[in-house]
Amino acid sequence: MRAVVFDMDGTLLDSVSTVSRAYADAIRSLGGPQVTPDEVVAGWHVGHTELVLAHFLGRACGPAGVERFHAYLDPAVAGLRPFPGIPALLDDLSDAGLRLGVFTAATRRVAASMLAAAGIDTRFEVVVAGDEVDRPKPAPDGLVLAARRLGVPAEATAYVGDAEVDLGCARAAGARGVHAAWGARAGVRAGTHLVAARPDALVPLLVPPGRHTAGPVHTTG
Repeated sequence: MRAVVFDMDGTLLDSVSTVSRAYADAIRSLGGPQVTPDEVVAGWHVGHTELVLAHFLGRACGPAGVERFHAYLDPAVAGLRPFPGIPALLDDLSDAGLRLGVFTAATRRVAASMLAAAGIDTRFEVVVAGDEVDRPKPAPDGLVLAARRLGVPAEATAYVGDAEVDLGCARAAGARGVHAAWGARAGVRAGTHLVAARPDALVPLLVPPGRHTAGPVHTTG
C-alpha cells in the first residue's frame, strides 16, 4: 500500500449519532416525516446533504433546506472528537511513508468543519467530498479521485470505512477495502476485505514489518 483513504463519519469521527440527529430534526422542521436517527443512517448513502434531505422529504431540497440542516448540525460540531486511537494511527501511517486522504459522502462544507473541530484536518493531503463527485458510494468516483489527487493508483490504495457502501466503493475502484469495525455499523457482511477491530490494528494490516521509519508504533493500549 502507498496510500490510505478514510471515510469520515463513523470511521475517523464518532459523529454518526450527531449528524443523524441533525438530519432527523431538519427533516421534521421542513415538514417531512418523523424519522429516527437510525432510519437516517440507513438512507444517507444516497449522497450529500441536499440529496439526503430530498430523499426523506420526497421533494427537491434547495439552499434553504440545507441551511436548516446546518442550523441543527453546526452547534453540535464543536463537540466532535476522533475515535480513540485515530490520531496515533495517523501518526503511524505517516511515519511509515503512506499518503493520507479522506473521501466522505458529506459536503465540503460539512467535512471541513467537522475535521477541523476534531483537530485532524491538517493530517490529510487530500479531502474529497460528496458534492464533488457525480455518483455516491458505492460508486468508485470519489475514491478514484482521491487516489489520483494523492498521485497513487487506486490499486495501491486502502479505503477504510465502517459501512457496506465503503467496502463496495473500494471493490469498485480496485482498492483494498478495510472494515473499520470500531465504528460498529450494523449490516456489514463478511467478504474479501480486511477487518480492523480498533485503530491500532490497522497498521499491521497495511504496513510491512520494518517499514515504519520514525519511531515506535503508537498503540491505544
